[in-house]
Amino acid sequence: MSGLTSIVVPCHDNLLYTALCLQSIARHTPGAHEVIVVDNGCTDGTSDWCAAQGARVVRSPVNLGFGGGCNLGLAVAEGDVAVLLNNDALATPGWLEGLRRALADEPGVGIAGPRSNWVSDDQIIPHVPYDEAPSDALDAFAADRAREHAGRGREVTRISGLCMAISRPVLDTIGGFDTRFEIGNMEDEDYALRARLAGIRLWVADDAYVHHFGHRTFTTLGEDYEALLNGNAMRYAMKWGLPVGGDPRGVMPARGFDPALDRIPLIPA
Repeated sequence: MSGLTSIVVPCHDNLLYTALCLQSIARHTPGAHEVIVVDNGCTDGTSDWCAAQGARVVRSPVNLGFGGGCNLGLAVAEGDVAVLLNNDALATPGWLEGLRRALADEPGVGIAGPRSNWVSDDQIIPHVPYDEAPSDALDAFAADRAREHAGRGREVTRISGLCMAISRPVLDTIGGFDTRFEIGNMEDEDYALRARLAGIRLWVADDAYVHHFGHRTFTTLGEDYEALLNGNAMRYAMKWGLPVGGDPRGVMPARGFDPALDRIPLIPA
């Protein structure tokens, strides 16, 4: 697999973090790529600043939530791989090479994610040796990981929406995110489940690292993160016919992938 990577960065304000994100992409992404910034109801000049940096900008006058914003960006992506990257995250040395290597080399893998300092489950590195980001120490840590863990990783049941590399065949098969999850939480779980139903493998690349500042959009919106998570966990359980009240993550329904039900067009009909 070789070609163009479309890096989709959904934003709702927080221009400072978006600027740091785009600057990190420019520093650490030598391969062919395009940056697509989704202005998801921003009021802080995000569109103008990002356009001046050479990014493609897709605008929505209102905040469509994480899933809806990602779908806007994915709909115009031209690459053979699309990477969703939170605007409060930083690319690091080797990040994209590790993700693309997993998609190219691991049989059946169609979605790959990196390790990070602020993420859930299998992707987290709970103790990192740097104190500031961006910093030389962060870049050195990530470069060392990319070299020491080259080609290493493992199959998982979910990939966080923090940073998700998706191959073009996966986008063609399952489409975009389910917007019933509104502002955010559980839409990445839903995406992973639909992919697995379609026989697509998910992979965490140990040689790719992304720094995450964490929950900046939720903080800006003044949203209660735990309340959003609990509400969307209920929506997820009801959608898939799972028991309400338990932890539905990783539980598979007793059926296969149904394109009529499970493929979500990037542009609504």
